[in-house]
Amino acid sequence: MGSARDDEDPHSGHRHVPKLILAGRLTGTFDGRPVVISADDAGLVLDVSTLYSGWRLRKYSNAALPLLKGLNAVQIPLTIRVAGVSVPLLPKSGLLVRLFAPSLASG
Repeated sequence: MGSARDDEDPHSGHRHVPKLILAGRLTGTFDGRPVVISADDAGLVLDVSTLYSGWRLRKYSNAALPLLKGLNAVQIPLTIRVAGVSVPLLPKSGLLVRLFAPSLASG
């Protein structure tokens, strides 16, 4: 995963180090189906191709809570895209997340 510099950003970050932007793409599989994690200046997007895969992700919601709390602490937005439908998870969970995975919405 690479990082990009934003030279035009007036906030220089800590001391004289330029501010960095999260950028990159990871591709893999979950339950035998493709999963893509994309990162850019707008945040992270977890993209699963089928509704079945999105439903199966609920099983791992408790294990993901520490990671989600860490992302929320450093203010990185997270969106889940299931079969082309995007639902925000961080900083404020979307309605579908609150209905189907309330443990993620409260975390």
